[in-house]
Amino acid sequence: MHLRDKVVVITGSGSGIGEACAQRFAAEGAKVVVTDQNSDGVDRVCKTVDTVGLACDITVEDNVRAVADLARRTYGEVDIWFSNAGYTGPAQHGTIADDELWDVSWRLHVMSHVYAAREVLPAMLERGDGYLLHTASIVALAIHPDKPAYSVTKKAALGFSEWLAATYRPKGIRVSCFCPGPMLTPMLLGDGIPADHPMLQEAATPERVADRLVGAIDAERFLIVDSILGQDLLSAKATDYEQWMSSMEQTS
Repeated sequence: MHLRDKVVVITGSGSGIGEACAQRFAAEGAKVVVTDQNSDGVDRVCKTVDTVGLACDITVEDNVRAVADLARRTYGEVDIWFSNAGYTGPAQHGTIADDELWDVSWRLHVMSHVYAAREVLPAMLERGDGYLLHTASIVALAIHPDKPAYSVTKKAALGFSEWLAATYRPKGIRVSCFCPGPMLTPMLLGDGIPADHPMLQEAATPERVADRLVGAIDAERFLIVDSILGQDLLSAKATDYEQWMSSMEQTS
């Protein structure tokens, strides 16, 4: 799908990859609607790309509906809903996260995607055209040893994307799941990783990732990975699951 003249909602677009995508998609001619919990970020990005936005918590279904209504009132029906917002949470260091972290991770990484699909799919199906794009993580193809809630809910996000694709792609709805590796975003930079850590040295900038996403959306690929590591993990898991599991155990 080409982005020009398309109405695109991007969640988590007040900073990081969401902000970079808002700017890049707008440069392609898309009509971008910004939403994020951070009201200052929403205001800044809206001014940068000359658009509208709403600061809200998209784990609440009524708020998802409010964002969709803003898009419709301003530009018309949503063509692309990009569920990008995420939260890694604090490291658990081998312990199992408490209920609060499991709950927020589930609501943000899974239920916000469900709410968005409920809201925009009917109109998309009626016209036989639309795009649902979800950000999961390279962790959806692997395991984060210190963040069980993040690991499990990102895998669930990939699973929901798979179900949507299998169910609705035959009806004209494009579905993609983006599983990025490390990116130089506030989420990663605020995670307590030492400045000289190899992960930071190899991490892509949000602008570079946004460029890749434009091409991936144009190609309408289901699984979008932005690193050789992601491709290797997928291949290793499919080729020898037991060996893959052993490698995860060694990593953790």
